Amino acid sequence: MKRTILALSVLLLATSVQATEMVWQFNNPSFSGMGYSSHTMTIYTQELSRKLALAAEKKAAEIKAENEAKNTTMARFVANLESRIYNELARQITEKLFEGVGTQVNGNFGFNGGTISYTSDGTVITLNITDDAGNITTVTVPIGDFGWIQP
Repeated sequence: MKRTILALSVLLLATSVQATEMVWQFNNPSFSGMGYSSHTMTIYTQELSRKLALAAEKKAAEIKAENEAKNTTMARFVANLESRIYNELARQITEKLFEGVGTQVNGNFGFNGGTISYTSDGTVITLNITDDAGNITTVTVPIGDFGWIQP
């Protein structure tokens, strides 16, 4: 038995042993530098996409709040009232320019802190709308039959 143990010991000691130097490395590319640029781009892309998503959510919330404010009963009433007032003003200007009795070729009136003046030279109607800040908007409309054939 001693011989068997001795033979096994000699065989084990006779085999060659190979070893390499143990090298410790960082796994994180931020420390090792290997693959650092792709690591940095990945982080940048994730941060950018999150910032853009947050900005889009904020903008959507603002638009939703605006739409809800415009859709209240009071807001719809005010918009409808303004529309009717503007229609009435347009009707009155049209009557003064085109109706037979009391036709006026020019005139003006105040409205909402500004003035609206109109003139007609027989071929063109010119509207000058001046707001309360003094800004002037000019609208020129040609007078004609608009392609209608009169009987």
